[in-house]
Amino acid sequence: CWLAKVRLDNAIKHLARTSPAITVRLHYRPFMIDPHTKPDGELYADYHRRRWGGDGWTAPMKRMGRAEGAPYANWKIWPNTHHASRLLLEAGRHGLGDAVIGRLYRACYEEGENVSRKEVVAAVAREAGVPNGDEYVLSGKGTDELAAELANAATSGGRRVRAAPTFELRAGASPALAFSGARETDEWLSLLHEAAEAAKPSAGA
Repeated sequence: CWLAKVRLDNAIKHLARTSPAITVRLHYRPFMIDPHTKPDGELYADYHRRRWGGDGWTAPMKRMGRAEGAPYANWKIWPNTHHASRLLLEAGRHGLGDAVIGRLYRACYEEGENVSRKEVVAAVAREAGVPNGDEYVLSGKGTDELAAELANAATSGGRRVRAAPTFELRAGASPALAFSGARETDEWLSLLHEAAEAAKPSAGA
């Protein structure tokens, strides 16, 4: 998810330089890869050994990340994202979902923080400027809302979300395009340009 976000961010930055008329708005919804992760998270090596027998699957991702701005330089914990997801929903109400998710990813993968912990997530809320976000996280609010979101995680077309990252790209009145996986930056640029073209009013409309 971190690499996927960095690639999308890079594409959006490129668009801002080369096609400033194109506006991209991001909205995040929570998804838990493994809801059975221990509440305080699990040590990176222990979790990977238990679930997959090792962390070999991360090697290509880390290699690509090092070249693209997401090196996964200090990934110590496989987190339980319950508190992070509660904050993400609250941040979205203030238009701060993107700032929060980016800060959470960096804290987890580059700074060695355990974003399973309320205190760490509350600090992220303060740094991202979520109004009263730290109090929200520490209070435990939003648990029922999160449970409902996770139980009904689906695209607008009704496709059940089963992997992270999953994206849904909407432009104007065109049908939404849903897909999973960390697309390359160039792929994102093509998709965003195509979406911008689709959103333009048709001739004579």
